[in-house]
Amino acid sequence: MILLDTNVVSAMMQSRPQRSVADWLNRQKTAQLFISTITIAEVAYGLRLLPDGRRRTFLADRFDRLLTQGFEQRTLVFDESAARHYGEIKGSRKELGHPVRSLDAQIAAIARSNHLTVATRNIHDFEDCGVDLIDPFAPEA
Repeated sequence: MILLDTNVVSAMMQSRPQRSVADWLNRQKTAQLFISTITIAEVAYGLRLLPDGRRRTFLADRFDRLLTQGFEQRTLVFDESAARHYGEIKGSRKELGHPVRSLDAQIAAIARSNHLTVATRNIHDFEDCGVDLIDPFAPEA
């Protein structure tokens, strides 16, 4: 099972998603794909920063459809188990001299507590977080 990072979800929202991401997603079993409430927050924030207009409306509509039609019952929350993993991830990455952004650590913690692989373009951001990784943006993914 796979937890999609925010950059994968953002790519899905585009009018023409990157070919490698679209191809990779088409090869996956839908029931095996999850998103997190952290990704919802990041996308909502990004949409809020866009100026009012057609692009913002298009992306907001696309995101709403994605949530209601694509990920109903497959949205994971940052719960107590994830919070405990978060502390471990943040602490170990700091000890390694590679601090991790809080939002990335939260996504990794949700994945780790649910035994999921993280799909992301930013492999480096999730290394040494105790989760398996896949880059759907890579042509060979």
